[in-house]
Amino acid sequence: MINIHADLTPALIDGAEVAYTDSGGDGEPLLLIHGGGLADWLTPLAATPELTHHRVIRMVRAGYTGGPLPAGLTVADHARHAATLLRQLDAAPAHVVAHSSGSTIALQLAVDDPAAVRTVALCEPPLVDALADPADVDALHAAFGPVMGAAMAATAQGDNATAFDAFMALVCGPDYRALMNDVLGAGLVDEAADHSGAFFASELPAVGAWTFDPAVTRPVLLIQGADSPPPVHRLIAHLAGLLPEAAIATVDNANHLMPLSALAELATVVARFCRSR
Repeated sequence: MINIHADLTPALIDGAEVAYTDSGGDGEPLLLIHGGGLADWLTPLAATPELTHHRVIRMVRAGYTGGPLPAGLTVADHARHAATLLRQLDAAPAHVVAHSSGSTIALQLAVDDPAAVRTVALCEPPLVDALADPADVDALHAAFGPVMGAAMAATAQGDNATAFDAFMALVCGPDYRALMNDVLGAGLVDEAADHSGAFFASELPAVGAWTFDPAVTRPVLLIQGADSPPPVHRLIAHLAGLLPEAAIATVDNANHLMPLSALAELATVVARFCRSR
């Protein structure tokens, strides 16, 4: 287990509390936007030597700080939080790196505020209707529907840990917990699971209601794991076909857990992409 603990600085934006770490320095800014359910998806990435030439800003999104969470937050709201944070830190434009549901926020940020964005790197965007290959949508509903229904029911009963386990096992595989515990520590993962209610009650509905605008004018790198299921690869290909300036990178022996399981490889891909732009 690596040491991932760093002090977070809170920031109140539009009535919502976010938080961040900032490595400082005069390198090109790089903003990390984590995926769903776990604020620390990209915490190890922030500390990798491959990114030390950047000023790395790791954002903890609204709903993950324990602070106020306004009702009805949309993906556009989260994107605005990110843009505001970058400007408050005098860090725009930034290379934006996002994982899973954070990818929807990064894409929305690039559309709504392109001046805040230098490049976008998306690691395993989520299998949601707005991004998936249309041919996969019905099958995804059939596969995800029962599990997500059970997760939402558990959340409604206050059993966030059961909902967290159902969701993570679905998107990351049944052995996800062992890897998370090994990299992040069992205590941190337990805490994330126990406090995942906002993810199910607020974030997932927001992502489900989101519509994708392909008018992204910044270079985009789409990163997939070689071991991820075919619908993920088809999503990546579909999304690449919609974006005017997109490239694809595949990380061997990796899946949706890539930010934890293939850290050095992911950091190398991100660093190479940022240097090329």
